[in-house]
Amino acid sequence: MLSELVVWTGVKSFPSARRLGYAKAAVSLWSRRRRCAKLWREHEEKTRSFILDVARSARRSDTIWLFGAGTLADLPLKDLSAMFRQVLVFDVALLASARRAVRHLGNVELRLADVTGVVRPLAEWQPQMPLPLVPVSFMAELDPVPPDCIVSVNLLSQLPLLPMEYLRRRGVSRTKTEAFGRAIIEAHLHDLAGLSCPVGMITDATRFWRSRTGETVMQESAVLDVRLPVPEREWFWTLAPRGEIDPEASLEVRVQASRLNAE
Repeated sequence: MLSELVVWTGVKSFPSARRLGYAKAAVSLWSRRRRCAKLWREHEEKTRSFILDVARSARRSDTIWLFGAGTLADLPLKDLSAMFRQVLVFDVALLASARRAVRHLGNVELRLADVTGVVRPLAEWQPQMPLPLVPVSFMAELDPVPPDCIVSVNLLSQLPLLPMEYLRRRGVSRTKTEAFGRAIIEAHLHDLAGLSCPVGMITDATRFWRSRTGETVMQESAVLDVRLPVPEREWFWTLAPRGEIDPEASLEVRVQASRLNAE
């Protein structure tokens, strides 16, 4: 579609991230949200509510970090802007519409960042080479000043998808590809759990493919069977109605919202 092409040209990203498909994925997210806005509304409202609850638990109100910009629809940026001196939002690809949306919020900044630490190494990797190592911690490279609160927003299950797809396209076995994906998920959890400030995380936990009659035809872990923290809240989100991805099945996910740390 012409509109998607226009959006794609406005995506800000690293060359290595474009090579792995992150700019295209950002446009796909924007496009799907337009088509599924009503179905996504409740999920976005619950996401914003949880983010604000975590933010209110911060003892200091200097800086909050949010991982995962997306379309910004699930981020309560106006409220957070009033609560904190600085709001930093990190993502590996930033839509032009998202950048325009925060211009009136002088203390909200969208920053390009690869929170996995694997995008550039993968883009430079060749099949005859050993797979890049997944950094155990990448948080310190994002900003020298530690935040007062962090929330990972609908991101964890997405982190391994494009790296795994890239490896599969280049002939890496399923076993090695999935092990690499699990390492990415585990590293992000390790990074978040190691912080002393309040930390929240919202993520897809389980995917359910539903038939026309609503029966579950397939169920799978959204995080490659990695064990997640005990959730504080859970809800279901129809990510894709029937016909969006599959002509015969809809995709529903169980979302978990957890606190990994508290002061």
